[in-house]
Amino acid sequence: MKHKTPRSQRQRTHGMAGDYPPDWPEIARAVKEAAGWTCERCGHLHDVEAGYCLTVHHLTMQKDCCEPWNLAALCQRCHLSIQGRVDFEQGWMFDLPDWLRWRWEAFLKARFGVHSPNRE
Repeated sequence: MKHKTPRSQRQRTHGMAGDYPPDWPEIARAVKEAAGWTCERCGHLHDVEAGYCLTVHHLTMQKDCCEPWNLAALCQRCHLSIQGRVDFEQGWMFDLPDWLRWRWEAFLKARFGVHSPNRE
């Protein structure tokens, strides 16, 4: 049986804040532009005055991993809501929303060379 490293330890050892690549501003802008400056989770447009500032979230918490499957354009509210709650190393009990499903499947393929066990 394979031992699973606790998430808190993985976060401490896998490039937390401060490890952004030098071209992070360009990467973040490209992710936001690809999403149409809209939150991929709630669909709200980037509107700072209304409290919907669009951010880019690293789903694996690895700031140096800028693969498309690891980056999601999220408003600050959604970003804070899911921060630390998404763990690609765990299985999923329920169906994932579309914005997250394709990313999890790409993570599985990149990490383990497998496709999602939940899809045919």
